[in-house]
Amino acid sequence: ECPPSCPLTSQRERHCPVCLQVASFPVQTNCGHLFCPCLIAYWRHGTWLDAVNCPLCRQKVSVMCQLFNESRPDQQSKDVLGQISDYNKRYSGAPRRIRDYLSDAPILLQLAVRGSGTPGGLVWLFFLRVALCCAGTAVSVAYPPTPSGSLKTSPTLCGLLGLLDDLVVVVLLLLCVLNVNHQM
Repeated sequence: ECPPSCPLTSQRERHCPVCLQVASFPVQTNCGHLFCPCLIAYWRHGTWLDAVNCPLCRQKVSVMCQLFNESRPDQQSKDVLGQISDYNKRYSGAPRRIRDYLSDAPILLQLAVRGSGTPGGLVWLFFLRVALCCAGTAVSVAYPPTPSGSLKTSPTLCGLLGLLDDLVVVVLLLLCVLNVNHQM
């Protein structure tokens, strides 16, 4: 739900407090502050995983409402309306379709790959390796070898767990070598 519009009484109130320009496509946040689409650009260039905070009061911006005429014929106004709609679908709390979540998958994958080279990403890869080792331990405890020495479980499962563990170790080593070379 959009906040009630405040009448703009002075020319100063029409200026965006971020870029200090006159807001040609003004949007109002749920906290009542007025911005131009630079707030949407700030969100687009961020992580996209969370709603932006209002630059003035630091409240989470869950809804943006356009304060310009929707019937403007230019392409830029249609683009801004589409971006406002996209933002509101993600953060207003309204239910989203599965297709909307699936369209976010490439962005999340890109962020995961970008974050894997950071120290926090290396820690998560190490935790993944620990989880794989725990899964291998659980499989070996659940299916102990028979007296003849053969396993009751499928060798394909053990081979898959071993391959995944080896891949995680190789990725960890590669990222560590890249980080060391980057620091030199």
